[in-house]
Formats: sequence, C-alpha cells, structure tokens
Amino acid sequence: MLLPELTGDSNKDRGNLVLSKKTTFPWVLFISRVDEKQLWTVKTYEDSHSCLQTRTVRACSSKFLANNILHQVESNPKIPTRALQEELVQRYSLSISKMKVFRAKAMAKQYVYGDYEKQYGVLREYAMELKSKNLGTTVKIDVETEPNVCSETRIFKRIYTYLGPLKEGFKKGLRDFLGFDGTFLKGPFLGQILTAVGLDSNNGIYPVAYAIIETENINSWTWFLEHLGDDLDLNSSSNFTFISDRQKGILAAIEKLFPSAKQRFCLRHVYDNMKLKHKGDELREAVWCCGKVYNIPKFNRAMEKLKKPNPKAHEWLSKIPAKHWARSHFSRRALTDSLTNNLCEVFNSKLDEARDKPIITCLEYIREYLTKRIVNVHKVLDKCNGSLSTTATTILENNKTEASKMGVLFNGADKYQVTGLWMEQYVVNLKERSCTCRKWDITGIPCQHAIAAMYDKMQNGSECGDPEAWVSKCYWLSTWNAMYQHTIDPINGRSMWPRSDCPTTLLPPKHHKQVGRPKKKRKRAVDEPTQSTKLSRKHLTVTCSKCHNKGHNARTCKGQGGPSEAG
Repeated sequence: MLLPELTGDSNKDRGNLVLSKKTTFPWVLFISRVDEKQLWTVKTYEDSHSCLQTRTVRACSSKFLANNILHQVESNPKIPTRALQEELVQRYSLSISKMKVFRAKAMAKQYVYGDYEKQYGVLREYAMELKSKNLGTTVKIDVETEPNVCSETRIFKRIYTYLGPLKEGFKKGLRDFLGFDGTFLKGPFLGQILTAVGLDSNNGIYPVAYAIIETENINSWTWFLEHLGDDLDLNSSSNFTFISDRQKGILAAIEKLFPSAKQRFCLRHVYDNMKLKHKGDELREAVWCCGKVYNIPKFNRAMEKLKKPNPKAHEWLSKIPAKHWARSHFSRRALTDSLTNNLCEVFNSKLDEARDKPIITCLEYIREYLTKRIVNVHKVLDKCNGSLSTTATTILENNKTEASKMGVLFNGADKYQVTGLWMEQYVVNLKERSCTCRKWDITGIPCQHAIAAMYDKMQNGSECGDPEAWVSKCYWLSTWNAMYQHTIDPINGRSMWPRSDCPTTLLPPKHHKQVGRPKKKRKRAVDEPTQSTKLSRKHLTVTCSKCHNKGHNARTCKGQGGPSEAG
C-alpha cells in the first residue's frame, strides 16, 4: 500500500481539510487543525482497501534499515549480509534486496565506528587524551610536506604510539630482544601497521610499540625506529637483538641507526625465499636442522648433509651469514633461541579485526586488546607458584629428568665433563654459567648437562643451590610480575577530549580507488595449504556430464575431448 501524499501548505491550510490525492480507492483520511499551535485531528478515516497488497515499500530504505540493525552490527560486525536479509524480511514482511541490506550494513558500520575521513580531523585530540590518561605515553604524528605554508590543512602521513605502561614494563623484562613486522590495512585508505614485539618472562608476546604508516620502505622504518630508540634509550652502540622477515628497508634502517645491534632473520621466511629455486620436503627438513642445532660442530655436519643432495641449495644458503639464522651462531645476550618471527605474527593475528576500521577505531582496538591482555596475564599470575614462570619451570623440569641419566666427571676446579647417551660429551663451567652444548648460553636456562654438574657438586658436599637459582632473572616469577604491574588506564569519549590548539586540520591521505572489489585476504604462497575442509580440484581435468569426455564441460560440449569414461 502506498502512503498518501498530503496536499496544501502548513501556513495556508489553517482550519482547512487536508485531502489525499489518491481518490481512486475507498481508503480515505481527513485531518485538520485550527492553527499551527494545535495538533492535527483525524476527522474521517476509512480503512477499506481494494488494491492488491505489495511487498515493496519506498519508506523501507537502506537508511531506515541501518537504524534498525545498529545493535546487531555493533555486537557482531561480521554478521553475513544474507543472514541480515532473511531476518529483516521476516521482521517486516517486505521484499528487501540483498544490495539494499548491504548498503544498510555499511551505513550501520559507519554509525558504529565513525566516518573514515572525519576521524583524521580529531586525531590530535585523541593523542592528547591518550597521553593525559597514560603518563609517559609517546604519540608522534607526521604529515605530508605542504608547499603552501599558509594552508589551514595538512595531509596525514604516519602516527607512532608507545603507551607509557608498556614502556615501563618492557624495561623490567631484562631481555634485549625485539621483533619487527608489518601488516596491511584493509580500509578505504591504504597503509600498513608496523609493530614491535618483545618477549615476557613466560616466553609470551609483549607488544611494545605500533605505528600506522603509508608503506614499508627505508624512510618509514627509519622514522619508526628513531622514535622507538628514543623511548628505549637506544643509541648507535646499543647491543640489542632484533628479528625480522627482512622486509623492505628494515635491514638498512637498523644498520643505519643501530650498527652494533645483532640482527636475526626469520628462518621460515628464509626458506620461503629459498624454495623459489630449490624445493622439496627433504630440503626443508635439512634447512631447519641446520638452524636448530646449538653448537658449531653440529651445524657444520648439518650443512654437509644438506650439501650432498643439493649443492646449489647449500651454496644459496651459505651466502646468508649463519649468525642471522642459526642458533649455533647466536649471541648470549638476547636470552632466547627463537628462530622465527612468530611473536609478531601472533600479535598481528590479534589485530585482524582492526585493519578495516577507521584510524581512531583501529588504534582504540589495539589499545583495548593490550589492556585486556594485561588483565588476562594477571589472572594467570595469581595462580602461579614457585620462583619461575610457567614455561621456564616446564623446561627446567624436563632438563632435570634428562640430567639423571648423565655421567659426571669433576676436574677439581669449576669444570665438569658430562657424558650422556650415545657417548655425547660436553664440558660445563659453572663459574661462567656455560656449557659447550650452548643451550644454557643461548636461553639462560640450565641445560641437562649443567644440572647434572650441579647435582654432582651437591653430592660431594659443596654448596650449589637449587637449579632454579641458576636460571636467568628474566625468567623469574618476580620479573614476570614486574612487567605486568603497569596497567593501561582507560580514556574518555570524544566529547570529553581536550581541544588541540594546532592551527591546521588533518586530512586523510590521498587514495586512488582501485578497480573491482577490494581484496581483504592476503595472497597465499603457491604451496601454502588452505584452511578449507574440501579437497582441492586444482590440477584435475574436468569431465563433461553429457558425453563423459575429459577436457571440457557440458556448456561447451561439442563431442570433443579425450577418451570417454562411460562404461
């Protein structure tokens, strides 16, 4: 049923009847009022219909639907358009197209998360609110160079954020190790999120700083690392250890700013580059075997084993210095044997839902995730007993079990000869906290050989202390507690933010809309397995359902193709 169009003007129809233009059917409505201050009064109403009922109503617009699905979209942003369409059709008994529901969902998301362009205009106010509520927080905003210095607008380029509580917590972790990575944004304004992630006492991720930039290159990584270095008091002589995927520009930026730092390369990405020319499961296992061994003699044997079946692959891998990807060549300072950049990959996976949001909503999603994570770790800490973190305790207990199988020979000073199964023999120096197997040196947790030497020392009446006392302080439960005692404070809503006195207004970055539907899924490697539960039809020959010949389908069937499968 179409709603009647009312005639007349409110100023001219004072005291007159307002009639419907639609007079071809019995339905009629007469309303009137004495003056503008009075309400309209229904005089005559005939509710008889002679027209056919329609399921198409103009008033049911996408804007109307958006207002009625706000709560659904806010509680479940990933609700399928088809599910929304079915629910709305049942609710209103109307014919609603899928495209109209799609537009309504997009409008509702805009209402919930804010407008993509408008959020850039209040980015400075957001930064001021963040810094006022969390002391020690660093927020840096960079803009594009403006030829006209008198212009009242500036185009956004980058933003760097390091929350004060995370800054204090990371410094108490006692581990000079950071991973770097980047992930793409999915919204209308393209860019990337750069992240710096450390390790806590339980070998869990400890996000440090994050930034939204225009693209990964030497300039953007240098800008990010300069601010990170200022916050962590790093300089050209700092002996930090960094691990990365060898992204564009990051190696040159680290070499420029921190020439004394140790650089590790993610072994998984090293192999991904290698398999472009050299493939095979046996080769993959051989490469990982080279990276996993802890001492140089075993590393050399693993490399020789790799060289025999594939000398070209050995030559390719030898061009990358082993100090960047093999445990046998790692330094003792980082106190971790990590071969991959999984710490950053894990953090980036938690940000997947933030990557298509407006910029402030994206930054808030990251801050809220970090806040929740600290609270969750507090719950785990409340259940912990003993002197070490959960992971360190598990590793140490396993090493204690293996230590009981070792034979020990004391040299009368501080060195012990420890012999295990298959005549594996290593030298332990308790004074230097070192073992020639190098597990203790690299991880900071006593290996089975070192624990066997400690047991032998205690059996001979010398004071040695429990193995827990020999574990590096970065794994202590007290250190774990200290890292997470700094919590992130909440912030007010936009109406409570302080006003920025900056004379210029931020505008969103320039963006050229690509042709076609925006792609939100990352491109998988050629041999990367999918998460689908169905068998892939790749490399299978199609069979025609008409003639049962191979090489074509029923739509293009002309009797051609290979041999028939029909019996």
